[in-house]
Amino acid sequence: MDTTPILIVLATLLSLGFTVFMSLRGRRTTRIVLDKLGKQLEQGIKDINVQLEPIINANSRAMGAISSLSDETKMDKALERRIGQDMMGQNEDVLEMIRMAFPKVAEYVDEHPEAITKLLPRLNTLISDPEARKRLSLDGFNTKSDVSRIWREG
Repeated sequence: MDTTPILIVLATLLSLGFTVFMSLRGRRTTRIVLDKLGKQLEQGIKDINVQLEPIINANSRAMGAISSLSDETKMDKALERRIGQDMMGQNEDVLEMIRMAFPKVAEYVDEHPEAITKLLPRLNTLISDPEARKRLSLDGFNTKSDVSRIWREG
């Protein structure tokens, strides 16, 4: 009887057994290594969080300060807008002159009343120039809304 096929079957079974043994052993070793790495990673994250805590706190305080500045900016803009609306109500004759001489500027001022606070000083400078008054035909106003008071008051 020929023993070769029996030897081949035994070698195959031995090799299959060795492969199963090594894969189970490797799986256990891999699991141990991964558990150790996981613990080290968790510890590293805790260490980083401890080191970053002062930076995170400073960042939170800075964001709070920026937020309060934003609130102040909004309040300043609201006040400027209301001051502009009041000034427009008190200077209707001036606004009429602006509408006649500078229609696009008047349109902008209607949409943004706070612009009147910046416009009036410039307008006063412009009106105090006799040549500019002639070009804008401002010297002929003698009506109920007399804008000549702008350069008389200046």
